[in-house]
Amino acid sequence: MNVMLYISPAENQPGNYLVVVNGDGFYNSVNKAVGGSIRGDDEWFDDRLFSIGGPGTDRVGVDGSFSLSAIVSGDQLNEDWGQDEVYAQVRVEGLSGTFRSNTIRRDF
Repeated sequence: MNVMLYISPAENQPGNYLVVVNGDGFYNSVNKAVGGSIRGDDEWFDDRLFSIGGPGTDRVGVDGSFSLSAIVSGDQLNEDWGQDEVYAQVRVEGLSGTFRSNTIRRDF
């Protein structure tokens, strides 16, 4: 099971970003609800920046994959002084624990 985070400038929306969280390999969770949060990676405590997806609206597809997306302002991704370290944490209905994505390091 794999979760990947992608962040790119939102088209025709200066200062905003398209945030996409893709997951694959969740074959035993077809049609289960999936949702998560975007978090700031810090030494002592990882800040919860905002939610993405949600129970009841986003589900694992028949191929075991899902895609969650949101358009947010750069301020929502700016998690601390200097370079920001942002990752996604996803929960899938019926599975214990959470799944962490890659970390994106950039100034937002």
